[in-house]
Amino acid sequence: MSAAPGDVQRIGAGELRAFIQDAGELKKGTLLYDGGQLLNLARHENKLFCEARGSGASPYKVTLVYSDAPAPGFKGRCTCPARTFNTAFCKHAAALLVAWARAPESFAVSDAPPPGAPGGETARKSVKKGSANAPALMKSGVEQVSTLVRELGVAGVAAIGGDRIEQLEKLAEGLRENRLRRLSARTLDLAALLRGPAAGVHQAAGARRGALPAVAYANLMADLLLTARKLEKHLAGEPLDDRHVEELVGKTWKASDRKPAEGLTLVEYAFSTRTTSDDYVIRESRFLDLESGRHFSEKQILPAFMAKRTEPKRSFAGEVLAGARATTYPGYPPLRVDFTDLGDKRPLDAGALEAMLARALPDVGAALAALQEHRKDVFAPDLVPVAVRIDTLFARGARLSAVDDKGEALHLPDDAALEERLAGSLRDARLRALLGDVGIDAALPTLWPLAAVVEGPLGLELRAVIDFSGVEQGAAARSGPLEGSAWNAAAREAGASPAAIALGEVREELAEALATGLTGLSARVTDPLAARLRDLRLEKQAALLQGLPQRPDPADRLDDFIKLYQVLEMALVRLAGATHIDSASTERVPTYESVTVTRPDETLPPDEVARRRAAGEMNRYVAAVHHARYYASLPASELVKSIFPLWADGTATPTIAKTFAPLGAEAVAAAEKALTVKAGRVAKLTAVRVLQAVVLHGGPARADAAAMLGRVAEHAKDAGLRALARDALDVIDATQAAGPGGEAVRARRAARMERVQELAKALGAAPTKEERGEALKALAELGDLAALPALRRAFYADAARGVREEAAYALAQLGDVEMVETFVRMLASRGEDEREAKIAAYALGYLGDVRGLSELLSAYAAGYKPGIVADAIRAFGPVALAPLVDLIEARPEIAKRAAALDALKKMDEAAVAGCLLERVEARRGDADFPEKAQLYLKLADVHPHSKREVAAAITAALAGVEGKEAQAAVKAAQRALGVVKRGK
Repeated sequence: MSAAPGDVQRIGAGELRAFIQDAGELKKGTLLYDGGQLLNLARHENKLFCEARGSGASPYKVTLVYSDAPAPGFKGRCTCPARTFNTAFCKHAAALLVAWARAPESFAVSDAPPPGAPGGETARKSVKKGSANAPALMKSGVEQVSTLVRELGVAGVAAIGGDRIEQLEKLAEGLRENRLRRLSARTLDLAALLRGPAAGVHQAAGARRGALPAVAYANLMADLLLTARKLEKHLAGEPLDDRHVEELVGKTWKASDRKPAEGLTLVEYAFSTRTTSDDYVIRESRFLDLESGRHFSEKQILPAFMAKRTEPKRSFAGEVLAGARATTYPGYPPLRVDFTDLGDKRPLDAGALEAMLARALPDVGAALAALQEHRKDVFAPDLVPVAVRIDTLFARGARLSAVDDKGEALHLPDDAALEERLAGSLRDARLRALLGDVGIDAALPTLWPLAAVVEGPLGLELRAVIDFSGVEQGAAARSGPLEGSAWNAAAREAGASPAAIALGEVREELAEALATGLTGLSARVTDPLAARLRDLRLEKQAALLQGLPQRPDPADRLDDFIKLYQVLEMALVRLAGATHIDSASTERVPTYESVTVTRPDETLPPDEVARRRAAGEMNRYVAAVHHARYYASLPASELVKSIFPLWADGTATPTIAKTFAPLGAEAVAAAEKALTVKAGRVAKLTAVRVLQAVVLHGGPARADAAAMLGRVAEHAKDAGLRALARDALDVIDATQAAGPGGEAVRARRAARMERVQELAKALGAAPTKEERGEALKALAELGDLAALPALRRAFYADAARGVREEAAYALAQLGDVEMVETFVRMLASRGEDEREAKIAAYALGYLGDVRGLSELLSAYAAGYKPGIVADAIRAFGPVALAPLVDLIEARPEIAKRAAALDALKKMDEAAVAGCLLERVEARRGDADFPEKAQLYLKLADVHPHSKREVAAAITAALAGVEGKEAQAAVKAAQRALGVVKRGK
């Protein structure tokens, strides 16, 4: 349609592409309009106006100017940051044109342009105003931050009241609007830190100061001041390096601004989704380039409100992007890329993994050198990405260390969730390299791992270690630096050098002084610290510190104080060298080939190990060593006779398989018994491993064991059992088939892996919980053990509780014994989260690992969900029988519950009878035997055959025994035998 002179042409939705050439901006604009983000639509003469909600407190002002000469067209103008660097339509202008195309009737006709609208005045005035205001607004924001830091530095955190924290949050929003990106994020972080864990509750300043993590506070204050000083110089005319532009200010980098990168061969080793402190959702793929060894990153960055309506970027897990081309943004490693060509995608294979190892740093020393070089730039991020070859993990206390082949170690963060996920990734595999981020934590050089290259029975694999869905990655994912005695104890326990600990303590005391306020900085505070710096041969730093109290104005102390604090951080990076681990004093963990522990002086029985684990006195790796020693000490005859409960302990599986391998037919018979008896899943999984070990060992029983494995792989109703049997057959084929046979196995597994990767991507990135739930269901039904890492990530990190619940059941279904302790903790916390405890009870029942039985019985005794818990206990089969009867003997009132008798009723009749007959024989002659006898009769009543057997045994045991209780028990037994009728 044509427009009248001075008016705006009407257009249809189908014509939008004729005016907006950038399809991406049009899509974003459509999402903005559909999301109701446009306000105050208006039209004046040949202009359209609106306000668009953005990330800041104030909406953006948007104008479209229509002109029909030389051809009909629209020119967009907007106050958003993107328009400063881009002459094309921004997404807000695109949204305004979408509104005009779809609903022109919604535009109010105005007599004049809205106040402040871009394009409302003459072009000359608009340009002049914009060019003058942007630097002025930036300068104003920098001045506000400088004032804030000066006030806090002088007066301390006590100067901050609850209302001031809200002012900080508003200041951060304004800084973001004025393109002061780093200052905005750090100000928000400062506000969150000052609020403390009870967000929204204004604590008293004194209470806040007492709980304030001083080092985290000082780090933020130093960053704010140094950034402000750098930007002051920039605004005065000093140019910024492009990396600093991206890090401090941010910029919309056009393709012409970015550097081309060609001939890349990229492997994605991590994929994360997280939300920043200023409410932006970042979806990120991390890559290693197999040609150069450099680390790259592809990011999708969206405001949180748009992330829900935008198709998420895809993951490239399980693929190699060979010959990829991209442009790189200025910045620090990992370099951000924008792909122009993904190259020839091919499945991740052994050759690519060998190339990853070749490009990895050779040892821990090289990783530390990379960190030191990286941190020379004060504005560089705290962490630097690395791939480093690692020989073993050393487990000491609650913390792990990554040890190279020279015995030098990087520490891993003290994180229970990481320890659990590492255990899942390294079970039955040998560690070859870790990929992640290196930094300093509590004076310890620390590696935050994201992925591991491991070597399993079928060759090299890339396994995810941790997923940061929904949280900041790396350093920001930490709960915060340890403070005071906790910090000191952690650093000493982990083996930090004395010099690093001493310097860390000095920095901590300086941080406390800054939190208190530099007004109180006196010689009494600085002299002892200066003496300690001189002991570390830091003479210049000691002199600078001693000179600070001599300046009468506390504000004059701030810059040099922050400079000193920052210099000491650089010194700490240099001092925090690798820790040496003496391999002669360590012992490998049988279940985890790549993990070592300090060699225990004794061998503890399983019940004592379980007690110490529950009390937090022993980590899983030391426990595994004790379990292996204990089971290895038992003679084979006892192992064969006592399949239950030994085979139902997931930690014993490797030792049992190794012990049974040479027993041949005896081992096959024991495995058949475990597979055919109604028992928990773990006992059956152990049977599969025993059969695999028998086949690999060779001998006359090899064919029978292989045939039984084949039947399980084809016909077992249990998906986890089928998966494990299939995996065992693959290992056997790959190990014993030379040449083409082994290649066939790898090809077959590659096809299955492709399907697993496809479903894992959907599970990790699908936008709706329904889609993720369908992917999870398909993964579980696929029954492939390669799905375990994806299922673990969903369990720990999915946003939907229902998806996390289904992931727990799928992990139990596939026999993931690494999850047992997690499920036990969930059930033990039933008073805090009943739904999580219910999930755990179901999952422990599915697994049937004896390590979960004690907590199930405890919940049962407490009357928690008796039907659910009884079913879970029953699912253990014979393993649960003796502990359940023990519990009922200790708590006879439990026998009155229908659920207790129902659990026994559903167990094997012969097993129930055998257990109770053993009790009768063991207890006869005890003073309380007559009372116990009546309890045994009540329990035996669930099965007719067991009732008669137990009654006959009790009658014989009490023959000739005097006393009222004994006669009552005999009479009850005779009634059970039909000798005496009831009521007679």
